[in-house]
Amino acid sequence: MHTVAEAFTARAKRLLPILLLATFIALTLGACDQDRPTPTPVPPAAPGTDANGDPAAAQAPSAATAAAASPTPAPTPFVPQGDLVLWHSWGGADGDALTQILTQLKQDAPLLNVETLYVAPNDLPQAYADAVAAGGGPDVAVTENWWISNMVGADVIRPLDDLLQPGQTDGFHLASLLNFRRGDALYALPATWQLVSLFQNTSVTTATVPATTGDLLAQAQASPANGIGIYANLFHVWWGFPAYGAQLFDESGKVIIDQSSGAGEFLQWMKDVGATPGSFVDTDYGMLLDRFKKGEFGYLVDGPWATAELRAALGDALTVVPLPAGPAGAAQPWIQGEGVILNPNLDANRAPLAFYLASTLTNEAGGTAFARAGRLPANQRAELPNDPILRGFMAQAATAQPAPFQPEMEQVWGYGGDMLVKVLGGTVEPVQAARETAALINDVTGK
Repeated sequence: MHTVAEAFTARAKRLLPILLLATFIALTLGACDQDRPTPTPVPPAAPGTDANGDPAAAQAPSAATAAAASPTPAPTPFVPQGDLVLWHSWGGADGDALTQILTQLKQDAPLLNVETLYVAPNDLPQAYADAVAAGGGPDVAVTENWWISNMVGADVIRPLDDLLQPGQTDGFHLASLLNFRRGDALYALPATWQLVSLFQNTSVTTATVPATTGDLLAQAQASPANGIGIYANLFHVWWGFPAYGAQLFDESGKVIIDQSSGAGEFLQWMKDVGATPGSFVDTDYGMLLDRFKKGEFGYLVDGPWATAELRAALGDALTVVPLPAGPAGAAQPWIQGEGVILNPNLDANRAPLAFYLASTLTNEAGGTAFARAGRLPANQRAELPNDPILRGFMAQAATAQPAPFQPEMEQVWGYGGDMLVKVLGGTVEPVQAARETAALINDVTGK
């Protein structure tokens, strides 16, 4: 086993703005054995006699007759029974959805008992890894896609491909599924996902929904009411880089944002937005939320985690519209997701039982429960409520990318964030900033 403490600690600090759940719940159900019913073999039919009534022939049937008279026993049906432990970070409405799913599960599988433990989002990955490395840990856990590579490297996560049923992954959103693939193996069943799109306050701006970044900037320059709020965080702004033709990595993991004019052009666009009266491109996330709730500008780039707070302030005036396209094509935000993973310490008898629970949390019914709680279900067959905000984010996913998981992302988060600060602060010109950032990352990673 290898330690993952440093990687988990560094990533948790960078991703804190989007990991906002913080409530403890525990749900304990009873205990049961894992005995499975054994099928009763069917006795063979008595052999007949030949045309002469020879009893010897009756006692010595042909091989073909004997085979036909001995049917193959039916396979033992899978009966989910036993005890499982689930670690998760679902609180509030998410916790209510989990309770709903497990209540239905108890009706469907009364011999299965699930004990749950809430662990804070930033604590769960390391706590899980430590427990598994020590030979323990929960049977099933829910974690973010950011941690999967580290868990694979530390041998604390089980690949799922041998447990998948035919066609089981067909219903999942492709980008959310790819978030949990490493090499040829799938390490989690996707449960929920998130991405950024464009919130609009229709009580402030009545302008036509902007189709391009040029349109959005022109609206903002024409009136502060059409202003834009953008959180200067790489996850929040990545959508615009590919829209301007920039790519982050080549096939070797080398950063190549400097190999086209796209990165510099999009950085300049953000700089122009920040210089427009009534618009803000800033690292102060709380300030942006407050100003948007007060109606100081009409558009905000953010994700579904902000929906409850914004809806409480703006009511029906809040909606979600697509991020504008750039000169090179559609906006392509990163999809970040939660997935259900299995403990590699599970033996051959318990692994299918744990996988049954993972499948229940991520199937159509499970996805529907989370959608009703305001989450974006990874299972596309889930039933969505008639919510324009939720459906707006779902529509944005059509052009989204799976979040990158290359080891080089450790450096991208840090140097990429510095690049935004330098450009927006006016200390480095956009093209130069892209060039310097690529060079710094590639120097550290040896690319």
